Amino acid sequence: MNNQKGLLQKAAILSISLMLTSSQAINGVIPQMKQSLGISQSQSELLGTAPSVTVIVFILLSSYFAKKIGMKKTIILGLLLAGIGGIIPVFTANFQTVLISRVILGAGLGLYNSLAVTYISSLYTGDTRATLLGIRNSMEALGQTILIFIAGILMNMNWTASFLVYALALPIALLFALKVPEIRDEKTDISEKNVKEKMNPMVFALVLFAILLVMNSIAISVRFASIATEIKGPEFNASNYLALMPILGILAGFIFGPLNKWIGKGTLYLGIIFFIISNLLIAMSSGNMVLLLIGLFLSSITGSWCFPFIFSNLDKVTTKNTINFATSLIFIGCNIGNFIAPIAMQFAQFLTRSTNLTAPFFVFAGIFMVVLCVILFVTKKKTTGVMTN
Repeated sequence: MNNQKGLLQKAAILSISLMLTSSQAINGVIPQMKQSLGISQSQSELLGTAPSVTVIVFILLSSYFAKKIGMKKTIILGLLLAGIGGIIPVFTANFQTVLISRVILGAGLGLYNSLAVTYISSLYTGDTRATLLGIRNSMEALGQTILIFIAGILMNMNWTASFLVYALALPIALLFALKVPEIRDEKTDISEKNVKEKMNPMVFALVLFAILLVMNSIAISVRFASIATEIKGPEFNASNYLALMPILGILAGFIFGPLNKWIGKGTLYLGIIFFIISNLLIAMSSGNMVLLLIGLFLSSITGSWCFPFIFSNLDKVTTKNTINFATSLIFIGCNIGNFIAPIAMQFAQFLTRSTNLTAPFFVFAGIFMVVLCVILFVTKKKTTGVMTN
């Protein structure tokens, strides 16, 4: 009975991550939305990106809410905002109401974004924590895949019906409320004393790492279709290959726990090495579809190993008073990486002085070679310090 209760608790905690990438679920109906609402291209794109702005704002506010009402209630509130706010266009659809809906959705997702990780870190330790963090990362990709698929089916009824996918947040909130305990204030409280506590500089290094990881991942997914079309012709449909990426990410996330138990820090090194190889293959893929596809598929593994590794070891570079804020900073870094990806590609293109679509990935490969060298140097320095003390 206790085992069943434990499994339901884990399922409830993991299920909240199904919604975290749901803001992209209705991107497929943007053309229909643009036509139906009579809005411009820039306005339709604003509806697609609006949630990311409030996600960042409410990630910063989540610690305040957790202090005031508790972590469990903050997560439930976030899910309710995402669910209720997300489905508003089903009942009334004009530009203003859809924009408000998207803003509320982003607020809800941002409110519990980092807490989805903190809850696992607070309730579990060791290999169980690492395994659950790996699966949690897969749940994001799984949620994205499921919600995009369902939204596509609902679109056959009406484009507004696609927004019904956000109703999934409501039963998830109920399951979480019934099966997951509250975490005491000592884990989540951010008192004046805690605010004054200095953050380990290593956390800011991890934030930068998160920015680079997401920036590069988004750059690959955005540029892939254009590179593939150059190779296969204008009629080529790249969507099927891009749809495989979340699935591969899910599989890699489930492998993370056993792999981390087996090789430890080697999981992080391996993830970065795969990313370097991925970038190099894409950079050299001009005219070669096989290299491009291998590069694309390898890139989907990196985030599924690197992010769970970061979160499962975050308590080693923070205290219990700063871990929640540190987690929030890393998620903010992820959103910044998402935002700057197109700018980074343009800058990398400028550095290479090449018009080739694959050229920026030589620069990205170089960046992660430097990142790997820095991590190896820091790790070796720490190990040497321990041995000499």
